[in-house]
Amino acid sequence: MAPRTRNAALALALAALAIAAAYAWEAGSLRPPPAPLVSSPEALALGERILAGRCLHCHAAIPLAPRVAGWTAERVYQALGRLPELYPAMPPFHGTDEERRALAIYLAALGARAPPGP
Repeated sequence: MAPRTRNAALALALAALAIAAAYAWEAGSLRPPPAPLVSSPEALALGERILAGRCLHCHAAIPLAPRVAGWTAERVYQALGRLPELYPAMPPFHGTDEERRALAIYLAALGARAPPGP
């Protein structure tokens, strides 16, 4: 193969690899796994503050504890990232990842103390 043809083929292969890597990154398959959701007094306190400040204006009348009874923090975390998709009446979660993690930890703890609901 001529050097010019080899270089063109190499450039094309590298471009294809870069595109495939970009798609894999967007799909999440190249990202490191998230840190585990670990309960701590600080995370529980932050989660409680987030719930009080952002959620209780609606969820005072629609209790969350029975809805998340038996859920792990990981399950709550995933649901928080897909609220409008899972529950069309819900707005998206607007907050940092740290806030989402804390709320997930708090709601899982809250659900652990509640009987299952609808």
